[in-house]
Amino acid sequence: MNVIQNNPQSKYVPWLVCMDSNKDKFKKCDSEAGVTKPASTAPAALLSKYVALDKPIHATPTVHINGKNVKTSYSAIRTALCSADPKLKGCSAPVPNDAENEIQTFCHVPADVVV
Repeated sequence: MNVIQNNPQSKYVPWLVCMDSNKDKFKKCDSEAGVTKPASTAPAALLSKYVALDKPIHATPTVHINGKNVKTSYSAIRTALCSADPKLKGCSAPVPNDAENEIQTFCHVPADVVV
């Protein structure tokens, strides 16, 4: 949260990739991405802000486009994105054969999680 809040997308996306690829090694990824405000220094107010933003998310994946919950199929996501901006390059691309398939396995937030 601290990294995303205080860095441009050109820094925090490589940081996220590093975190996913290196078992969440903060110092390594902060250094590699050139992050100036390390993830480990996030103030409580920022954590509270993101906890509130994430409250509607009860499972992963969860897809919201323009504030609306969208099904997880390629087709549903494409339809929502192209409704928002028909000029997107993917809107004129061919649709894959399995575009209607929904993701079947979800990770759910346990009811007893306290933040």
